[in-house]
Amino acid sequence: MNESPAERNGFPEAGDPPRYRVELESVDGGIRRVHHVHAGSVEEALVRVREPGLWPLGGPGSDPGRFRVVEVSEENATSEVRHQRDARRRYLNTIVEAGLAALGKTVPDHPDQEFSDVLCDFFTRAVVLPGHFAFPAGKADRLLGTDDVAGVLAQLLTAHLSHHGVEVARTPPR
Repeated sequence: MNESPAERNGFPEAGDPPRYRVELESVDGGIRRVHHVHAGSVEEALVRVREPGLWPLGGPGSDPGRFRVVEVSEENATSEVRHQRDARRRYLNTIVEAGLAALGKTVPDHPDQEFSDVLCDFFTRAVVLPGHFAFPAGKADRLLGTDDVAGVLAQLLTAHLSHHGVEVARTPPR
């Protein structure tokens, strides 16, 4: 295969065509693949991603014809951060949908309980928006507003603890 220097080392060089990220999914949804290719256009990237040199010689996922393109984007300095954020959002949406189904609800509710508010604050800082808000240190800090995703995670944890007979007792801070 005829690779450019940027494809060999991963860094774009002056004069190289743009780099595209092409995400493919098998028709049964069981396998996802991501390829990075240099091409002069999106159309050329879609052709290049189907070239035999990018695919395994045998086994599951070796037939490019059994995959459909689900996303194509030109890579730049901010695209990896965006892809990570979007992947986290899709993952959280899957958890929320499964959680609401397990709780027998179609929309999250927001109980006005201090315990629920504290859990929502934790899930917002740790899972929903990691790195956006520092964890409180020392004296009690204000709680973040309740987010639907954090609310569902808090309700799932509360239901899970209750199911296993675990009671949460409030202890004074040290």
